[in-house]
Amino acid sequence: MRAKRITTIGLAAILTVIGLVASAQDASPTLPPDTTGAGCQAPLLDLWTAASDVCINGPEGFICNGGAAPLAEPAGPVANALAPTGALVESGLVDFIQTPALSPETGSIGVAWLRTPAPVRFTALLIGNTSLRDMSPPEFPAWQSMMVQTAPEISSCGAAPLNVLILQSPVELPARIAVNGVSLYLNGTVLVRAAFDQTLIVSLSGATAVTASGQQQDIVAGQQLVLAHAPGDYSRPTSPPSPPSPYEPAVTRNLPIALFDRPFVLPQPGFVTTRGTINLRVFPSTDAGIIREVPAGQIATVLGVNPAGDWYNVRINTGETGWMKADLLLTNVGSIEAVFDATPSIPQRYGLLGTTGIVISPAGVNLRLGPDGGFPALAALNGGTTVQLLARSPYSPWVKVSVGDVTGWIALVALDTRAYLDAIPIDFTAPPQPTPTRVPGSFGNAFPDPNSPGD
Repeated sequence: MRAKRITTIGLAAILTVIGLVASAQDASPTLPPDTTGAGCQAPLLDLWTAASDVCINGPEGFICNGGAAPLAEPAGPVANALAPTGALVESGLVDFIQTPALSPETGSIGVAWLRTPAPVRFTALLIGNTSLRDMSPPEFPAWQSMMVQTAPEISSCGAAPLNVLILQSPVELPARIAVNGVSLYLNGTVLVRAAFDQTLIVSLSGATAVTASGQQQDIVAGQQLVLAHAPGDYSRPTSPPSPPSPYEPAVTRNLPIALFDRPFVLPQPGFVTTRGTINLRVFPSTDAGIIREVPAGQIATVLGVNPAGDWYNVRINTGETGWMKADLLLTNVGSIEAVFDATPSIPQRYGLLGTTGIVISPAGVNLRLGPDGGFPALAALNGGTTVQLLARSPYSPWVKVSVGDVTGWIALVALDTRAYLDAIPIDFTAPPQPTPTRVPGSFGNAFPDPNSPGD
């Protein structure tokens, strides 16, 4: 166990724990029927919202408890400090954390975020009955190596997710970490479950390299692999990684994506590859507008399929989403459950914090006709005014908002909001930035040249 330094522990906003790894007896856990969970759906939404309100956009280097009191080590001040909902404790002070399972009787669930600082930056989100132990040697950063275990039981609430751990690296900043004795080169987001002497790793975004027993397997979004362990010992695997395969949809059912530091539309099982240069289109028709041409040999994440099954909605490596014709693709897909005609939106944060902003300028700010300071002012908003977020500009960091019966544009920097900006729809009808009035004499021959009297 690594030595922990003693520092002051701060208590603050909630951290939502979304459970660290656990896997079922085979890599495909059997779930109860996919019901709406009508009896527990609303209370569970309240729990996600409460956790989101206090832990979203939390600081690096801290664990944020967004739900029921977790078990933690060392016992005493550290464990007690993590107990209240909304507690913030330095991640380097904690050796072990276990978040509790969903309890419909008490209306509680364990949810917490562990956000590590540089030099090894990533976020671990624990959901449900999930435990995480720091296994890093003293000379390494805390939590660079960890042991995870997730309870195998399934909640009777049809709207509840499995007990899982979500690991996410920052954009374009991969993290090298070890989970249950397995080396991960994490460049995106993975789901981990560890139970019944197996660790299941599912890639949800990006690509991850998994190395065990001297062998490496690469998985892309939509794929999973499994590693075996000795009974009761998750510290190291007893086998190389299994070959990648399309993941089982049951693993991600009801997953609260909006709690991720970086939400996105979940992939469907498997992936597709372009046979040749293919057009990425705005909707599933050859008459649709072209977003871009995608060259041959490119892997694309599958987000869904149209009802006819002849077009795939995909996300490419630039992050853009659109439609590709199915018969122009090489497919390596599993069971696709998402069927729709329109590209889905990225999940927005839970509650009012995902749809509102507060003016933070003490002197107030102008609400303008368009997304730029050059447009006429429609109204003056005082500091502390709450606005409804409607859309964002395709040209500039401005957002379209409403206040009462007035709608206009305001600079994003003037607002305090926890909304996930990529989930705010783009208003492509927004007026472009006005052309600046040119200064006389800055063009043509507006003034005579004093050195050439004859001009």
